[in-house]
Amino acid sequence: MLTNRIIAHRGASNCAKENTIEAYEKAIEIGADFIEFDVRITKDGELISHHDPMIANQAISQLSFAEINSLAYQQGFRVPTVEEVLRLTRNKIKLAVELKEEGYEEKVLALVMGYIKIDNFVILSFNVSSLRWIKSKYPGVKTGLLLSKKKNNYLIILLRFFGILVFHKLIRLTPDILALQWETLKFGLLQIAAKQGKPVFVWTVNDQKMIGKLLNDNRVHGIITDRPDLARKLLAISRQPSAF
Repeated sequence: MLTNRIIAHRGASNCAKENTIEAYEKAIEIGADFIEFDVRITKDGELISHHDPMIANQAISQLSFAEINSLAYQQGFRVPTVEEVLRLTRNKIKLAVELKEEGYEEKVLALVMGYIKIDNFVILSFNVSSLRWIKSKYPGVKTGLLLSKKKNNYLIILLRFFGILVFHKLIRLTPDILALQWETLKFGLLQIAAKQGKPVFVWTVNDQKMIGKLLNDNRVHGIITDRPDLARKLLAISRQPSAF
């Protein structure tokens, strides 16, 4: 599941509006290995694919699904439900499902597992408590802890100075994957993860040189990128037999 994977960030978001059906269709067409998409919940309990907590300066959590799409239409796009995303992608592409908030983990898992085989998705989150809950209830589900310098400076310090095993004990979480913001790589986290055999996703990688470099780094199991079309081309080039 986790080798040299190209993960379309919010779909092929360089080709279409992020977190939309059009972006997901394009990611499938390009041949990405995964689609990464964001999950939020509306005031009337609908699970939707949307990144920002606000739309048109109004909180997603305080709007109904109909109200959200009324505002989205004015901006020229449509917000899909998670169920729509699952119907579109089933048996076509793997999924990296990012939970943006806490409190609806069970509802998301029940929905995703109703459509997608357990080996074909991973749950990502910055929220340790969400991932801990998922692992306690669904131990077979793969989870990935998102880390960025801005949001997780304390956890990054723990990793750097104590390593993954102690880090796990301190936060009582054993994620299957570390999903590292590219800017955190300078702290040696790839080396730390590699020593423990921990798979790593790196996000969000859009620079051509860096995409090529990371695709050829055996410590990196997947890159999350807005440019899955470019990543696919670079990976194909790197796999061509040498003329010498």
